[in-house]
Amino acid sequence: MLHDQSLLMHLWTEACNTIVYLHNKSPHRILGTNTLEEDFSGRKLDVSHFRIFGAYVYYHVSKESRKKLKPTTYLGVFVSYIEAPCNYRVCFPSLIMTTV
Repeated sequence: MLHDQSLLMHLWTEACNTIVYLHNKSPHRILGTNTLEEDFSGRKLDVSHFRIFGAYVYYHVSKESRKKLKPTTYLGVFVSYIEAPCNYRVCFPSLIMTTV
């Protein structure tokens, strides 16, 4: 995943977290077409928040957090999920490269 998306090697932990998250949300052979969460809760799993690992995303900076003439968005790379609904971990390569 890291080599395919040309990402930095220090993101290997995020790649592992993404793999585990997606594995837990995917159907299991023993259960047929259901996931563990579907069998436990009895409702269909929502997968509309799934994103492609390494895809470019835009991070919005709120008005309270930015100053005049500062950018309203930053370009980042999607690297992982957070257990809170529809929240993601994003890496900002441009910020990493400028601080080194």
